[in-house]
Amino acid sequence: MHVQQSASSLSSLRFTEGGIMGGKAESAKAAQLLTRQYAESSFSLKRPKMAAGLRPSLQELARTWRSTRSFAMRAEGSRSRAPETLRPVARLKEALPRQLALNMGHPWIYDDEVSNIGDLNGIDAGTLVDIISSDGATELGVGVLNRQASIVLRRMEGLSPGMEVTQELLQVRLRKAFAARDQLGGGSFCRAVHGEQDGLPGVIVDRFGTSAVVIFESVGSAKLELVVQEELTRWIGKLRQLTVHRMTAKKEKWAQEGSEFTTSITRGDSSKVRVEEGEGSSQLYFDIDVLQGVLVGHWNYGLEKMRRELTACFGQGTVLDAWAQAGQWGIRCARAGAEEVVLLEDTLGLAKLCRENAILNGVEEQCTILHRGDVTSELRNMATSGIRFNCVSLNIRVRFERYFKHQRGQFGKWYKPSLKGYERAITLGAMVTSRGGYLVVTFLLPLTTEYWALYLVQGALERASRIGSIIYFSTGINEDSAMPSSTMDEFWTHVLICVKLS
Repeated sequence: MHVQQSASSLSSLRFTEGGIMGGKAESAKAAQLLTRQYAESSFSLKRPKMAAGLRPSLQELARTWRSTRSFAMRAEGSRSRAPETLRPVARLKEALPRQLALNMGHPWIYDDEVSNIGDLNGIDAGTLVDIISSDGATELGVGVLNRQASIVLRRMEGLSPGMEVTQELLQVRLRKAFAARDQLGGGSFCRAVHGEQDGLPGVIVDRFGTSAVVIFESVGSAKLELVVQEELTRWIGKLRQLTVHRMTAKKEKWAQEGSEFTTSITRGDSSKVRVEEGEGSSQLYFDIDVLQGVLVGHWNYGLEKMRRELTACFGQGTVLDAWAQAGQWGIRCARAGAEEVVLLEDTLGLAKLCRENAILNGVEEQCTILHRGDVTSELRNMATSGIRFNCVSLNIRVRFERYFKHQRGQFGKWYKPSLKGYERAITLGAMVTSRGGYLVVTFLLPLTTEYWALYLVQGALERASRIGSIIYFSTGINEDSAMPSSTMDEFWTHVLICVKLS
């Protein structure tokens, strides 16, 4: 079994320095006093009063995005211990198992890692909090608070306690993120802001030409909505459409299959956003419906390169695209020369979207759209009927389930994506793949357990009595969607595997 590792794999993660900045520590007594006295402090949107000759507090920070992107974080404000910049203080516990990870730039601090967590009760989500070590000797930065979430503090990279967060600082960070994407060549279609990576915790911005979709993954990050809109307008010009998804679950648990977000279209009058992939004769167009929510009404730029690479190799013959979503896999295969493509969906709105996108790309004669109540049952019917395809793509729908042993993580306490049903679906996918054909499966997995995908595929092939070799294995992480620290082993990302069956 041989594996081809894509350049966009785990190796694209990198260490960042500067997350910890030295300075004069507060005593325990003073820390508690500040916590109570300034419990209402939050994002400040006024310009800082800089005294003449006051030196900048941020050091020059270098961040590398492979060989194509390099820029430095410049001084974004001035250090001040003036009363107006004093904030609540969070003191970490002693001898934390994740202390090394935090020292290396991990941006998340969990509720069970703060020793004075009770002092933060009653403080509004989005309040800025200074973070110090257990003995008060080390300053660990500034975090955005949500006392009710398992990720109680999301650190803002490059800030030290007492530093005022102004509108100017936020503008600079947004402009740097946009400039970096321009430098990468992402152009008008890219992930423009990726939360903690760009020093803006919980803020995701995807650009679609003259439209944009903003996701506030944390309750507190929604306070930045106005400045995000202003900077998007400055970068893009007149926005044709702007959609905002806001996390409304106070504990930030992904427990309602995307319903924990509210969606509003703040610019424009259509829920459709158009995506362009490729260039020239190979250019494709896809409409997505933002009202389908953050799980299925969303576009994943991280998978685009993988689709392009794979369809160029074997996008011919007959193709089955199961859980087709907007039809991005099957329609690309049709444009690459596939004789017949079946797009299988269990959501009526997405099935209609697949039909519209097939017409949009001029491949409606090659595409058959099937809407079925249960995709897995339809795969079983195909296998029983002896139907076979040269290529089968399984983009299995992500489901979140409750696990009591899962105490903390990206999707809130107790909740994480479930892998139940994956092996059965892959088994059926293998059964409808012809000899010499290709089976492509997309997973959502934590970075340190991406090998689970290999085990699931292996088990499924055994159940289907099929033999295969892995010819492609990659994660969906690239330059504009990596996280700020390689210690973020609990960060979930898409993993794609392609198997050639014999």
